Amino acid sequence: MKVHAVVLSTAGNQNYIFGSNKRRENVGASQLITRVEGEWLDRALAAVGVSGPDARRRRVEEHGVEVVTANAGGVTMLVRDQETGRRVVGVITEAALREAPGLDVCGAVGEAIEWGDAQELAHGIADARELLAVARAKRRGPRLRFPGVPIAARCGSSGLPARRVVEFGGDRRPEARSAPSLAKLDAFGPALLRLAVEMGLCDEDDEEGKGAARQKLLEVVDHLNDKAEWVAVVHADGNGMGRIFQGFASGSGTKRADEYTRRLRGLSEGVDESARQAFRSAFGMLRDSAWSARTPEPPVLPLILGGDDLTVVCDGELALPFARRYLEEFTRLANTDEAVCRALEHIEDLNGLGACAGVAIVKRAYPFHSAVQLAEELTIEAKAVKEELGQDRSALSFHVLFESAFADLERLRKQQTLDDEGTCLTGQPYIVGEAEDAEWARHRHWDDLERRVAALTDTRDGTRVISAGQVHELRSALFRGHRAADARLRMVSTWLGEDAVEGLADDGSLFWHDGRYRRTGLLDALNAAPFLSSKERV
Repeated sequence: MKVHAVVLSTAGNQNYIFGSNKRRENVGASQLITRVEGEWLDRALAAVGVSGPDARRRRVEEHGVEVVTANAGGVTMLVRDQETGRRVVGVITEAALREAPGLDVCGAVGEAIEWGDAQELAHGIADARELLAVARAKRRGPRLRFPGVPIAARCGSSGLPARRVVEFGGDRRPEARSAPSLAKLDAFGPALLRLAVEMGLCDEDDEEGKGAARQKLLEVVDHLNDKAEWVAVVHADGNGMGRIFQGFASGSGTKRADEYTRRLRGLSEGVDESARQAFRSAFGMLRDSAWSARTPEPPVLPLILGGDDLTVVCDGELALPFARRYLEEFTRLANTDEAVCRALEHIEDLNGLGACAGVAIVKRAYPFHSAVQLAEELTIEAKAVKEELGQDRSALSFHVLFESAFADLERLRKQQTLDDEGTCLTGQPYIVGEAEDAEWARHRHWDDLERRVAALTDTRDGTRVISAGQVHELRSALFRGHRAADARLRMVSTWLGEDAVEGLADDGSLFWHDGRYRRTGLLDALNAAPFLSSKERV
């Protein structure tokens, strides 16, 4: 028997979601992306004669169609007939064009593969992914679908040619909006209902509960759009998932094609479920605590939650506790999931699965596409933990952006590096969860950051032990070099007593050496203090 691999995926998801600073459009865009593996895939399966509640559990040997993986805006399938695969791709991409203008969805159907051998099937799926990359490169980008000629008004949200004027009611003036913006706004209502279920605010079949949860989330969206002083983007993903799936192809532990697809499906679903449960755990932790925003639920919106990817928009005060808890829970859940563990045990030099996160905390009006880019760069920085401690470790990097200029992480870190001294004024990334005794890991665990924040914010009889003026002097001394900073610390300890400042020091100094730089965690603690201190929820 011959089969064909069919692969579809979205591209530029972050740009599509965060191309606008309007939170309702962000939420609606996330809903449209989920339709690829949801509503549109079901529609495509029905179009080729596969329908019913068990449609996604059909097997290619018996029914000619099999869904292998479907999450995060991507689908991998097997079909016996090449024309069936083309039909599936056609239905989904046409739905995207009609219902989600501006969303980049592309698909490809691979050449015939002999069914039976796992290795041949793995190579066939990989070849189909290469065809997908070629097909995407030959297509025009989605923005070229919206020419501005004849002359058209510009959308007040996306900058694309407007399609019609939208009446918002109340005190808001009517605005010209483009086709992509209108599609995102139309998807906003259904998106709230989906999010309410994903966040654990109601059950799927609880219609009354959905209505109440929808109203709560509406208040959260309005708070993040109009009221929050600081808004954060939290981006996280698993460590080396590309390597894991590549290694799975050669080391799945089976030679049979049907067993290979079963294990691949289990790996994908296991990672996906671990991410969803980790999010619920982190969100539940916030619900059990207090938050300053006057919203009925913690102001958190998961805009991408699928596979090993997570992108969350939340109030700045919740970002760091949430990110830490998510990483801890994802690592725990992924390494106890039976299907994931079975897949990982066949991959050489891999002891487990970790994750890394980047947190960008910015002012509400800051362009969100730049904040998302910064969060992604911070995630890449955090992945240094893979090289130093192993792929099964987790780490977090963050930045609080006080300026309004474009946020380039390389420039920001360069500003924190004193080249003439080989001193770096950040200890990032910070390890979350278990850490090794390696030299690189010393003084850069998340607990070390919390210890420094606690020392900075400690109060006695309602008064800060280290005053605001002393904190300012310590911050200024950092930029004059490690000798000046340590001298300032000794002066503060002389005034207040060594026990008052011992939480700031590492082996008697503000600095430690990681083999390349002399580092300090004080500046990180100063920046994190407003978002951790008494509001720490872990």
